[in-house]
Amino acid sequence: MAHVTEQVVGGRSPDGDADEIELNHLASIGVMVLAGGGLTWAAHSGALPLLIAVAVVQALLAVPGRNGGLVIAALAAAGADVTVSVWPHGRLGTLLIVLGLALPVMFVHQLMRGAARMRIVESMSDVAMLVVAMVGLPAFLQLRHEFTSSASAGSLVGGVIAAGAGALVIGYVVDLVMPAPRFDAAVPRGLLAVVASAGLGGSIGHLTLDGTSQFPGGRGSVAGAALGTLVAFFAVAVAFLEFSTPLPEGGAAARRLRPAMAALLPLSLLGPVAFLLCLAIRA
Repeated sequence: MAHVTEQVVGGRSPDGDADEIELNHLASIGVMVLAGGGLTWAAHSGALPLLIAVAVVQALLAVPGRNGGLVIAALAAAGADVTVSVWPHGRLGTLLIVLGLALPVMFVHQLMRGAARMRIVESMSDVAMLVVAMVGLPAFLQLRHEFTSSASAGSLVGGVIAAGAGALVIGYVVDLVMPAPRFDAAVPRGLLAVVASAGLGGSIGHLTLDGTSQFPGGRGSVAGAALGTLVAFFAVAVAFLEFSTPLPEGGAAARRLRPAMAALLPLSLLGPVAFLLCLAIRA
């Protein structure tokens, strides 16, 4: 079963030596079922439960961080959560302030490394990706605030999250069975999984969004399919990121946390896109 649950692909370390990278799709499925289910339930329950669920997912994303990167990610997460709580109807503009403040902090972080500064571009890009994910998650809360005048605001946001999470799960399942046609021969992610993600996302959108006052005439199905497709491509991008980032020596903890990152990062990046898409497509 090892060849099914953990697909191993070849990567390269920065010095050019071959390395082995695991894409543990089965573990990512488990993480996404728990995280997606928790976020969906919280969205139905209210703004405060959703904020708490978002904070929990942010904490899981920050765990693999190191030293300064962990501090920056934690500050970005706290800033984004406070922002959406204090200015609940500020749309995504208020979150841009957090991103703007994070940029100089990242430069200061590199300067504080002193003589140990190595792979600066790689380090900054890793921290920047983590910051974007931290700031992106609260966009789901902003989406709930945007539709707060509707009686079905919780159901709407829950449906959006369920469409993204379900699309990720079915994508991992398909890639476990048949990752074809592959985007790259070395990475077990295929186009068939993207198609399946779009189909399931559209189906969940039809069940949860269609027929509401905000998404009449099949617009919910279109939104779900679009979200499923986008989050599937995000997951493929994260797989390539895993492929190009070998595990550090003695990285047992990093190995165990990779499936969680692979699942949570695409869903986090989907938040701002989901916000903009729902506002654009609603009646």
